[in-house]
Amino acid sequence: MKKTHKMVLSAVLSALSVSAIYLSSFTPLDITVIALTSLCIILAVIELGGKYPLLIYVVTSVLTLLLLPDKSTALIYVMIVGYYPMLKVVYERFHYIVTWLLKLSTFNTAMLATIFVVKYVLGIDEGDTIALTLATIALGNVTFVLCDLLLTRLITLYMVKIRPRLGFKNYFDN
Repeated sequence: MKKTHKMVLSAVLSALSVSAIYLSSFTPLDITVIALTSLCIILAVIELGGKYPLLIYVVTSVLTLLLLPDKSTALIYVMIVGYYPMLKVVYERFHYIVTWLLKLSTFNTAMLATIFVVKYVLGIDEGDTIALTLATIALGNVTFVLCDLLLTRLITLYMVKIRPRLGFKNYFDN
């Protein structure tokens, strides 16, 4: 019965993520909403553990790539935002200097891979210069650090204030 609960919650979180990303593709707040969908993965990491966060990421990624009219929104989720909460948990077990080096190197690798895919695979080149690309990466790093700090605060808020009120403790344990 517990596996059924986990699978149902995974499906609900996937549907919520796909719906939010789909709706965000029609607004100027698309990157903000995509960042907020990482909370669904965080919830799965905290409450479900194991393979379920990865399952949510894969399902959401495939569905957004198939269903969204704006593939750039889906690409940002797939290549930058979607998997990060799972890595955050692993990275934060290390010393804080090693943690930040791992986080920033992962983000910069993902950012460069995304730029490569957009320019050379999808063929979208809007005449960007090297200076503009470097400025985008620099601003992306600042935004990433701020989002990571905010995500840490939201996780703490969830664990300390919200989770006890929801009564999830031991609900999804094996």
